[in-house]
Amino acid sequence: MTTRKEIASNLVVILFGAVFLSYTTRYPLDTWESPGPAVFPLILGAVLTILGVGQLVRALWKSTRKDHREEQRDGGRSVRESLLRNSGEGKAIRMIAIFILYLLMMQWIGFFVSTFLFGIISSRLTETKDWGRPIALSAGLTLFCYLLFEVWLKLSFPRGVLF
Repeated sequence: MTTRKEIASNLVVILFGAVFLSYTTRYPLDTWESPGPAVFPLILGAVLTILGVGQLVRALWKSTRKDHREEQRDGGRSVRESLLRNSGEGKAIRMIAIFILYLLMMQWIGFFVSTFLFGIISSRLTETKDWGRPIALSAGLTLFCYLLFEVWLKLSFPRGVLF
């Protein structure tokens, strides 16, 4: 990965961390004995931000003259050409699009159904050869989320038309 791409991806991770940190202001932290709903986004935001900053510093540190010359040569390439040459980038963009669709669909079809479908689609995107493992993984993830959050922690998720 070129330095420019590393810097851009680390800035996106830092942005996600900042969004989670800003999300914590909506809910109370409460106490450590009885943590409130802001604890998970606070921890997630802090971890994402710290890891993103660490990786950004590392990417900036290893930046060399050779990397800059290669980036200048590749700078005129179109986005389409870049995606055709680097199939991994195309997969990452498809995964981001699927994740955005997952977030949007959660309000309409419900958390558990959308999580189940997201698990299957994202597993298939990683080129699994059969359907059994993605379905089992997705069912296990959905069941885990249900048992952890609905049953044990008594938190409610968005209910949709289906469940």
